[in-house]
Amino acid sequence: MVYLDPDHSNESALRVTAELATRFKAQVTGVAAGVPVMPVHADGMIATSVLEVDYTQLEEALRRCEGRFHAALMPVGDALQWRAAIAAPAEYLASEARAADLIIVGRSADEAGPLLNQSLDIGDIVMGAGRPVLVVPPGKTSLAPDRVLVAWKDTAEARRAIVASLPLLRQAVDVTVVEIVAGDSDIADAAVRLADVAAWLQRHNVTATARVELSAGPAGNHLDLLAEQNGVDILVAGAYGHSRLQEWIFGGVSRHLLKASSVCTLLMH
Repeated sequence: MVYLDPDHSNESALRVTAELATRFKAQVTGVAAGVPVMPVHADGMIATSVLEVDYTQLEEALRRCEGRFHAALMPVGDALQWRAAIAAPAEYLASEARAADLIIVGRSADEAGPLLNQSLDIGDIVMGAGRPVLVVPPGKTSLAPDRVLVAWKDTAEARRAIVASLPLLRQAVDVTVVEIVAGDSDIADAAVRLADVAAWLQRHNVTATARVELSAGPAGNHLDLLAEQNGVDILVAGAYGHSRLQEWIFGGVSRHLLKASSVCTLLMH
């Protein structure tokens, strides 16, 4: 399932979706949604005439999204579905996620456009969809999931993420599971945990290399650096092991990966 934002370019998400759909011979469902701006007069009354124009513009934008979806996914053939609604994007996409194994969303480089007063919040999708979410950075033109980096932390979220990523891991030629630790005294325990994870992956027909890294600054930045240095195609991570409020106030790995990761990132809450 790929989400198309009526206010932004969806080229990167569509290209990645087309490549994965071809590789996995998958059915693809395109989804788009939005709500128009609610113009209000000084007396608190809604400007009905302006609202009608906004509804019309939004409906046209959703139709354009449908056209782009079918044009971009033409190589997939007939295994396409389209769903769109005038609705809150995150809520609508989360409700439709029952029909998907994987949700693909593009991270926009732009601010919210003029049509919508509520653009898609990817964090809401990660929290509420109950499905893995593949976040595609802007400017991404292709994705061959050959090299995968799994960011390990011994949490329920990381365990769900690695299970959700198994179809991708089985396609990869190089899988590395990495845990970032604070100091030398943590290395031995981390090595034991990673050995368990690597052995579990082996039982699921995935050969992985285990790697313990000493912390070198914020973990999100460290993971990005490792991904760039090793030519990683996809970074897999559990999302929001802490509350979203804590991440918003203090920053955190999930927040960094959602907002600034340079590689495609598969997240699971």
